[in-house]
Amino acid sequence: MRRGRSVIRRSVLCLLLLVFTIAAMPAAARETERVGLRLIAVNTEKEAASLQMQLQAGAAFEDLAKKYSTAPSAAEGGWLGLFQIAGLRPEFQDALRGLVPGQVSPILKVNEEYLLLKLASEAETHAAFGCELAEQRKLDAAVSEFREALRINPQYAQAHYYLGAALFELDNGVDEALVELREAIRLNPENAEAHNTLGLALLEQGSVDEATHEYREVLRIDPQYAEAHYNLGNALDDQGRPEAAAAEYREALRINPGLAQAHYNLGVALKRLGNVDEAIEEYHEALRLQPDLAQAHHALGKALDDQGKRDAAVDEYREAVRIDPNYGPAHYNLGLALKEQGKLVEAIAEYREALRVNPHHAEAYNNLGIALEEQGNLDEAIQEYRDALRINPNDALLHNNLGVAIGDQGNLDQAIEQYQEALRLNPALALAHYNLGECLRKKGERDAAAREFRDFLKLAANSSELKTRVERARSILAELER
Repeated sequence: MRRGRSVIRRSVLCLLLLVFTIAAMPAAARETERVGLRLIAVNTEKEAASLQMQLQAGAAFEDLAKKYSTAPSAAEGGWLGLFQIAGLRPEFQDALRGLVPGQVSPILKVNEEYLLLKLASEAETHAAFGCELAEQRKLDAAVSEFREALRINPQYAQAHYYLGAALFELDNGVDEALVELREAIRLNPENAEAHNTLGLALLEQGSVDEATHEYREVLRIDPQYAEAHYNLGNALDDQGRPEAAAAEYREALRINPGLAQAHYNLGVALKRLGNVDEAIEEYHEALRLQPDLAQAHHALGKALDDQGKRDAAVDEYREAVRIDPNYGPAHYNLGLALKEQGKLVEAIAEYREALRVNPHHAEAYNNLGIALEEQGNLDEAIQEYRDALRINPNDALLHNNLGVAIGDQGNLDQAIEQYQEALRLNPALALAHYNLGECLRKKGERDAAAREFRDFLKLAANSSELKTRVERARSILAELER
């Protein structure tokens, strides 16, 4: 079972588009006519004048907005969004008239508040437009805007971050994304989201230790960053540390109980730790929050299957493949469960679906072969075993299964070759000793057959699973030794 790779993270490409007291932009406005605006709102003219002096002395508008502004946009450094100036309130138009990008307006009184507006720089405006395009999943166009922002201002840390985040979302863009994200962090080491996204990109590349370091950096900067706890959990899970991963998932859920994927991944970690009942609770919670989470239905099915609740497991597997018809593992496990229910025709159909999704699934070929053999379709079964061996030629059990099917067709010599190959690969495969003994006995090679049955009994004497064969082997061996 594998967790979903649809990662949870803060919206790395979005902007808070807060209109505040600004009129809506006319629908007909052309994108190229829009400008970016930032705002600081305070309660007194004296406060506004003080901030104005600090700005003139070189203070950053964004920092002052975060610290002093009473507007909801304060957390975003006062960012309001992109607007066409002609669509703003008249007093806003007057305040902005004559400003060049990067300049701040005179103090403006609106209702009982005193405002300072900043006309975003050209680089900021391109970056903001890029963010809008990224929100619309127009990633190539967004990348172009971020590159233009960086052409204007190569030291624009946030644009490096935006560009890195967009490239990470594009196919084959991870390598360049790493470069941009690292540059964003070099310019602004306290950018938690850049560290988080860098961690995601590193994890995508398989650099688990480096990713873990980045997530820990995020949590140093912002210990309440739920998604970073979640992502750290994923990295720890990849390191084979399910207990530590579970602790991070729990912390993510303490901060944000609504993260369905974190409930699912916590369930995966708990099941790996042997806590099946707790895992099932987490899968149910994940599905309460996100009923169409196919992976959680599949994982719940497997957990129920492990508890012997096969009918309930089948229901979950069916729901998983209904939601995602290309979910190969769910088709495969549904096939296994249906076969256990004696529904061979349905099981065969599910194995074939699993192979449609993943033609390199050796176990699906093997189990399809077993089901076909039970139906009496030996020729088809043999072909499936051969397909499995083409993928995994060193699987002793596959050679054994192929030997059984060939032997059932009466080709004893070819069957013997398969059993001997199985035992070359795994001398402790009890079934292969038994089957080889049967073939040799049928050929009249009594001494060789007796040796195989003796080896079988040494390996399987205490096996409850092979109890019937053990009894038969003892009977045959007694007859051979007379």
